[in-house]
This record gives sequence, structure tokens and C-alpha cells, in this order.
Amino acid sequence: MSRLRSLALTGLALGVAWAATGALRDAVRPRDPSGQDGARLLQEVMDRVRTNYVDTVDDARLWELATLGLLGELDDPNSSYLTPARRAALERTITNSYPGVGAQLELIDGVPVIVQTRPGTPAEQAGLEEGDALLVVDGRSTRGWSDAEARAALRGPRGTTVRLEVDGPAGRRTLSLVRDQIHVNAIAGATIVEGDIAYLAVSTFSDSTAVELRRAVDSLVARGARALVMDLRGNPGGLLAQGVEVADLFLGVGAQLVTTAGRTVASRHVYTDSTASPWAPLPVVVLVNELTASAAEIVAGALQDNDRALILGRVTYGKGSAQGVYGLDNGAAISLTNARWYTPLGRSIEHPVPTDEADEAARAEGDTTRPVLRTPAGRAVQGGGGIVPDQVVGDTAALLADRRLAAAVRRRGDGWQAAVRTDPAVSRALAILRRARAPGDVFVD
Repeated sequence: MSRLRSLALTGLALGVAWAATGALRDAVRPRDPSGQDGARLLQEVMDRVRTNYVDTVDDARLWELATLGLLGELDDPNSSYLTPARRAALERTITNSYPGVGAQLELIDGVPVIVQTRPGTPAEQAGLEEGDALLVVDGRSTRGWSDAEARAALRGPRGTTVRLEVDGPAGRRTLSLVRDQIHVNAIAGATIVEGDIAYLAVSTFSDSTAVELRRAVDSLVARGARALVMDLRGNPGGLLAQGVEVADLFLGVGAQLVTTAGRTVASRHVYTDSTASPWAPLPVVVLVNELTASAAEIVAGALQDNDRALILGRVTYGKGSAQGVYGLDNGAAISLTNARWYTPLGRSIEHPVPTDEADEAARAEGDTTRPVLRTPAGRAVQGGGGIVPDQVVGDTAALLADRRLAAAVRRRGDGWQAAVRTDPAVSRALAILRRARAPGDVFVD
């Protein structure tokens, strides 16, 4: 045993000496400013993994792992490698469209059940109804499927056929549907919720959100709407340009909307309103929560800083950066943070990554350490992470209620307007807007 211990200590000493020698050699070796040392180091590491690692790793995977490691070490959750499949999924999100049948599913007692069919889609045309249980898809039983598996089975190339066996209100039947390109409206719901007060929920900022929002609000105004509750709760954002266009619809010519700042000339820009608002007299309350992010925060920040809307709810997510998607030769892409954005008053809403409980507590509403700024009308707004509402409604426990309301709005079944009216945040917004006759009136309570 003593001999083994002696050999082990000798080996340890040799290893330390070798490492120390290598460290000294690296310290005195002149660094190549062109980056050739770094390229040589990477190649050496890859060669060692290729020849000595316990499992075989092919060259394509080695390079992909190197890419993932580089992007991962940037310590930026928004910079990532997008495989061809993930890139395609992102593009579907941007256009808010996908090839499928136009049916929304939920798992109920372990069975995929139709909860909504979109108007004019193959699902509606084939006679699928709310409450139809999806039993078999193309000869495969759905028993044990997740909702994601069921959705994936209904999607496929445009023009292909999917055969379904369902059981529901109209009995058990077999249907054949031809898949088509399905567009999901960015406006989840819009209605006159009380008197002359309208409610509108925006679910995402895809490439057609501004056009769809204008169409929806114009329709509500034509029906007599004289005030608006715009619900951005749970909205994950999307395209910065769409956030700018939506804010532009509510503000006057020359109003500053958002500023982006990055290393390249293209990433540095001050966005200002270029058109007169079609709804200038319309008082607006915007609802937000901790899942309101990105382009949705751009809208909330622009309307708050310009005294155009009262922000009501809970502190938003705090994504104050913008990303570019850069295509690669292999069909993949990288999403790379290329700019940070700031509200018209110069607030960065980026949430720092919490390092301890004290940092986490600093995200809470009413944090006295946040800087306070003044809008042109003299209102106090808070800087720091996220958009801090003018009025706080609810707490983190209310997030489940927000999701239930969002589900009711998506389904558009009987009574969804009642679900909107009884939501605590909407009720608070209605109480404010009942007294409002001009945009500035919503700030007096």
C-alpha cells in the first residue's frame, strides 16, 4: 500500500509539474492577435476528442458541439443555434401560420379533444366540432398520446390527407381532411365588453399583427367603442418591427417609440411615429403581467412614456434586447442578440439574471431602488427590469387566472365575454374607463 501511495503521489506531482510548465509556457508565449492561436487550440481539442474520447463522435457533430459551446458561453439565453427544424419552427411563429387542419386540441382525461376549429379551415369544413374526441389518426390509436403528439399528427405538407376517427356530439364517425396552410390570427379576441368599452386581446407579434389589430379596433369603434382595454398578458412578443407599428397606431406624428443600440450601424436606430393615430380620442388601458415580453413590452413602454395609456397589472418579463437571425449554409441558423432597446424615456427594461433572493425580490412591484422618471405630463414611471405598471393588480398567484381567461378567449365558446368581464384586472380597467372621456382621464383615479 505504501508503494502504491508513493506512486500515486509521484504521478500527482508529475501532473502538477506538467501543468505548471504548460501554464508558464503559455504565459511567456507571445499571443497571436490574428486569432490563429485560438483556431489552433480548437483544432487540438477537437483532434483529441476525435481520437481519444471513449465514444465515437463524427466530425459534423463535433463542429455542431463547438458551435453550441461558443453560443452557450455567451451567457445569453436569447443567442442560440437553430437546427433546420428549429429554424422552420421559428419561421412558422413569425408568420403565425402552419400547414395543418385548423383544429385546436386539449387533453381531457388523457384523450385529445377538439376545443375549437378555426373558421374556413379543413377542420370546420369537414364537420369537426367542439367536444369531438380524437380516437384514431391515420390508423394509429391516440391512446397514451400527449397533446403535442396529437397536434404533430394533424400537421403535415399542404395538400396531403389525414384520416380521423372521432366520437363526439354528432356520434362516432370517420373523416378525411386535406391539410391546408392555416393562419392564426394575432388578435385572440375582440368584443364590446360593457357599454361603449371594448376589450381586445393580442396573443403575439407576428408579421401581420399591426394589420389585424387595426382591422379589429376599427370594427370595435364602428360598433360604438369609445374606450379600449388592450390585453397583452401572456403575450411573448415577436417581431420588433410589429411592436413599433402597433405603438405607431396609438401615438401621434413625431412621438418617439423605441430606440435600439448595438455595435453595428444597422442596429442603432431611433423609431418615431410616422402617421397620425386613427383613434386619437380613445382612452386606453393596457393589461400586462410577468409573461408580457419583448415587442409587447415595447408597446407598453411607448404608450406609458408618451402618456397615451394607463398600464395595469404586474411587472412584465423584462426582455430588453433584440435578435437577428442569420442563416447558415447547412440550412440551420443562429439567433444572435445584436442590440438592446430603450423606451422613449431611455429606460432599459432588461431584467438582470437574479443571483440571490435579494435580487429576485428586487423584481417585485413597488421596489424603492428603481429609478423614477417623469413623463411629459409629469407622471412618475419606474425604470429597472420590466415595465412597472402604473397600477398593480393581482400577484403571482393570479397567473393561473390569467391563463384560464386566455383559454376562454381562445375557445370563443358561449360565455367567454362573461369570463372577460369577471376577470379582476379587466374589472379594474372597466372601473377606470367608465369615468374616462379623453386619453389623459385614465391617469386620474
